[in-house]
Amino acid sequence: MNGSGRSMAPPTGWTMVPNTDQFNGTAARTHAWYRLAGPSEPASYLFTETGGSAYDMSGGIIAITGANQSFPINASGGQNNGTVMATPVPAPSITTTVANTLLVYGGACNVGITFTPPVGMSEQWDRSSSGQYRVTTETATQEFSGPGATGTRTATASGACKSDGILIAVAP
Repeated sequence: MNGSGRSMAPPTGWTMVPNTDQFNGTAARTHAWYRLAGPSEPASYLFTETGGSAYDMSGGIIAITGANQSFPINASGGQNNGTVMATPVPAPSITTTVANTLLVYGGACNVGITFTPPVGMSEQWDRSSSGQYRVTTETATQEFSGPGATGTRTATASGACKSDGILIAVAP
């Protein structure tokens, strides 16, 4: 989402992933939520922009099977990547405490670009908004045998941008 004065409200039943509300000045902002799906889910969900309007948003939902039903998030972290325009979009290393987690990388840039996912990760989406205040988001996943430190994960933007990045470990 473009504009740090703006935020998002998730639909009922969604939980914020710790350490993932990251924002880079008035450039880009990242949020991550999760939901344990039930036997019947709607075709779509509505996330609402708060704190004003007229800023672009980009994102998506990934379905993960086999996650721990009691404690699905094992570790998470995020970082603002500063005010200098650059092409690397890093997310910090996190430390898992269980084996065989699924790492989920998220990156956001304040311009309309494309991403190359972090090395060894499988891209889930690479989306750019089309409005006046463009923003692009990237999500990629990777199995991590762990436990232990994951190391930094860095996507590469096709053009320089102000960015932030998050890394989440989903427990089996």
